[in-house]
Amino acid sequence: MAVKDVVSKFNYYQQIRLLLRKLRRNHSSDDILLNEKLQITSTLSLDSPNGQVESIYQNENDATIQMVVSHNGLTGTMGALPVAYSEWMIERYYRYSDCSAKAFINIFDHRLYCLDYLAWQKYYPCALIESQEKQPTETALLAINGMFINTLPKQFVCASLFTLSVRSMVNLECWLEAIYGMSAKVIPFTGGWIYVKEDECCQLGNPQHKLSTAPMIGSMRIETHSHFDVILGPVFQKQSYIFFQKGSLLEEMWKNIRYYIGPALNFTIYLSINSTGFKSPPLGKHLLGRDLYIGSPSHSKQYLVKLPSPKI
Repeated sequence: MAVKDVVSKFNYYQQIRLLLRKLRRNHSSDDILLNEKLQITSTLSLDSPNGQVESIYQNENDATIQMVVSHNGLTGTMGALPVAYSEWMIERYYRYSDCSAKAFINIFDHRLYCLDYLAWQKYYPCALIESQEKQPTETALLAINGMFINTLPKQFVCASLFTLSVRSMVNLECWLEAIYGMSAKVIPFTGGWIYVKEDECCQLGNPQHKLSTAPMIGSMRIETHSHFDVILGPVFQKQSYIFFQKGSLLEEMWKNIRYYIGPALNFTIYLSINSTGFKSPPLGKHLLGRDLYIGSPSHSKQYLVKLPSPKI
């Protein structure tokens, strides 16, 4: 029998935590390790306890580690059972070498200590983080930010951009660059046409909508502060084709930007295309419109294309 050192004599939670840290080799969960590698029982002694952990020993190298605890449990000075039960078990154990009663109590003792430790571990992140492959802080951040639907590593890198109270254009640029792997630039206050409500429009012949009360003529107006442009790229000509396909990357990008800024702002996406080294395809190849010009190419090798807004 090999006696092991008690590292944390006055805190049996920390002692179990240190034992589990040494036993984690094949990525087994803590509840399995507690049942298969450890046997935690309460002491039979009625002496005043000197700490919470009495002894730790192991009969063989690959055998279960036996841990005797004087903290709570069913027997002993701090046990839940009356002292008469502990005295009777001590007599049976030492005078008659009868271990059956204590072995029966050990079944409930071990289960009680395992549940007690797992409940303690749940509320102590320092111990919980050691037992999980995925960090609990990562799960909490993704859940708070609303990004727990698809837990990709690249989303966790950008999770801090969603924790700020103000959604800035710099953070939007960083998020788009991290997700799509291309440079992004946001130009604010570019202005855009928006529809005007009917109560704000002047209607000829309608006395309730005069020019004095409804000063708007027409159904659309330009609003500068609630519109911005997003310029992506530059990308090569062949790489730009994925933005012009139905149900493609453009739709996903539009949803992500809308999710980030909310419903109050409007935006336009432009794609910067670099046509260096690209030859215009001949007619009859069903590619009209993809190279954006007919005939000889212009001297400019880089141009902006306004991407259409998808119907979402």
